[in-house]
Amino acid sequence: MSKQSQEPSEPASGTPFFTALMQHLMQGTMIPKVQVERSIGPIIGFFLADALATSPDDDIVMLCPEFPIQKAGSNQSTNIDWLMLNLATKELLLVELKTTDTTFRPEQAAIYRELQSKIAREGSAAFLLDDLDAIGAASQERGKYQNVRNLLAQGFGAADGDGLREALGQCKRARVIYLAPQVSKPLEWPTSEEGWAWLSFSDLPKSLEAHVYAEQWPAVRNSLISLDALTRRLRNGDAPLAPGARNYRDVLDFDALVKRCRTEEGTWVVGLKNWRAVLPLMTLEQLRSKAYKCDLAEAGVGKKLKGNWIAGDQFLAQVDKLLNAG
Repeated sequence: MSKQSQEPSEPASGTPFFTALMQHLMQGTMIPKVQVERSIGPIIGFFLADALATSPDDDIVMLCPEFPIQKAGSNQSTNIDWLMLNLATKELLLVELKTTDTTFRPEQAAIYRELQSKIAREGSAAFLLDDLDAIGAASQERGKYQNVRNLLAQGFGAADGDGLREALGQCKRARVIYLAPQVSKPLEWPTSEEGWAWLSFSDLPKSLEAHVYAEQWPAVRNSLISLDALTRRLRNGDAPLAPGARNYRDVLDFDALVKRCRTEEGTWVVGLKNWRAVLPLMTLEQLRSKAYKCDLAEAGVGKKLKGNWIAGDQFLAQVDKLLNAG
């Protein structure tokens, strides 16, 4: 059961070894190509069910890390960092971990939104089993996919087969949770009423007294909190911006940006570093994969380098060129 007791104001630190291990892993935030999410993800996952239990009535269990979901039109998969379940509410939790301010991708969030919407439309999450079987049948590692089914059955407390399908069928909604640095939160983020939550690392509870290894949790949380304010400017040794300072009005995904450029045209500017050299070489797929800062061309926010901002109508002309070529 994932029940939390009242938090002490000064939780005890972890053992010297575990504290040193977390410090060692966090050094990766300043080393190129080191994927900190992969190194600390299993450690966070070990505590995550208790950390996400925000209500005394919550009973959250881990179903499966890196849960595979089927890509549209194929038997290939993409993965949810953690698929979890609130047994009390029969609500699935789709949890995504980010550890830097530069890795949020709107197209990834769109995958979560579509999965969430499909569960709501069908009034059941049982289709996840069919998708899992299809992916497994096309894989040379079908035994691993059977193990995922075993983990689901264990989490639901149901027998694999009809019992598991019935248990998943009782899950009629899903909640999306991003666990990520506070500085990376998009300006336009869905509300909790829409079934979305953004948890910064400082939002995590200070103690997890019900956890069997509760004494180690403060070392994890204290290490992660530093990521909440660690921006690329700080990693590069640049002077930090003043609190709340920025030089753009919105951050939009590709489709929303194109729609706005069609209405605002040259009265809108799009942030794209060294765009004169970069934009002509970009494919439509590369353009779709980005999130874009944008602002009014006149009376915009803050100062801008002209070489890093392109007028909306010029950006749109290149997009239409690629669309027409396709």
